[in-house]
Amino acid sequence: MAWLLFFLITFTGVLLFPAGCQPQVQAPSTEQTEQTEEKRVPPSQTVCAFYVNGRGEGSSFNSFAENRAAIDELSPLWYRLQGDGTLQEDVDSEALLLAEESNTKVIPLIALAGNRSREVLINPAARKAAVENIIRVVQDNSFYGVNIDLEIIRSEGMDYTEYKEGLTAFLYELREELPQNKRLDVCVLPPVKPPSHLAQIYDLKEISLAADRVVLMAYDYSHSGTEPGPVAPLWWVEENIECLLEMGLPPEKLSLGIACYGYDWLPGGEGATARGSIEIKRIVQLYRAQLNWDEENQVPVIHYSDPGVGEREIWFENTDSISRKLELAKKYHLAGCSFWRLGFEEQGLWDQVKNY
Repeated sequence: MAWLLFFLITFTGVLLFPAGCQPQVQAPSTEQTEQTEEKRVPPSQTVCAFYVNGRGEGSSFNSFAENRAAIDELSPLWYRLQGDGTLQEDVDSEALLLAEESNTKVIPLIALAGNRSREVLINPAARKAAVENIIRVVQDNSFYGVNIDLEIIRSEGMDYTEYKEGLTAFLYELREELPQNKRLDVCVLPPVKPPSHLAQIYDLKEISLAADRVVLMAYDYSHSGTEPGPVAPLWWVEENIECLLEMGLPPEKLSLGIACYGYDWLPGGEGATARGSIEIKRIVQLYRAQLNWDEENQVPVIHYSDPGVGEREIWFENTDSISRKLELAKKYHLAGCSFWRLGFEEQGLWDQVKNY
């Protein structure tokens, strides 16, 4: 998820897909389409929230404790996959207990421990060990399933074909061993104009066959490595939803990843700091900044002056821009939405979600 970029910001493109998408199958008749859509509309759209460990103001824990009644599924970042297939584990037992008490389904994220850990994808023995370790933690903790969120920071000129094939093999191997009553979720980058700092290692057609749920990480269109701009312009989000559906991905398998953050750019656009939406709201109040609405991208943006640094600008997501993305999930009859991340959001978000 965006966690990888947040990690790099805190402690420190060549595209493999065409710009557009073509339908993979012959268009059905109008009658067939109506029947299919009727079957595919889920009885209710699922609200998933991503969780990172921590306590205090702005933490995922505090937000989950307060808003868990509005959250159907929790995907916590508790496991990091190493190059040899072992897992670094950091389960928040208190959050797990809260989830159990509120009947919230827990589907933990499996992320790479670092860029070097990508070697697990191309080593069959390491992949086998990874599958065994993931099965173990799912069964030991009675998780509802698991969410595979493997991201690689892109190196200029490097060929990632081998890793792409390795990820596909890994997902099929995991699905083969995972009990049928356990869900397999996979996070993927947007195929249309994906974030420039991440490698496209996703065979979307194969992933859609192997996975029970595909989470479209529809954010970081602009990020700390680009010029200032929107994190998730609405037109771009919709193009990517349409692209995946045209590829043949059933809408009831697709969850729309929605950002609850933005980037605060330094003067001249030289780098940016990631900030949660609630923190940005406080900046608006502190500096009495003018909140503007970008009509083209359907997102908010502010410009303000920091006495210690100079003129800055923030492009971000708030309840207004997120409400438009929730409408897209409804429009295309998607399985639901997945928010990155708990603790970043404005409180008003949960009032919207209650009516989702």
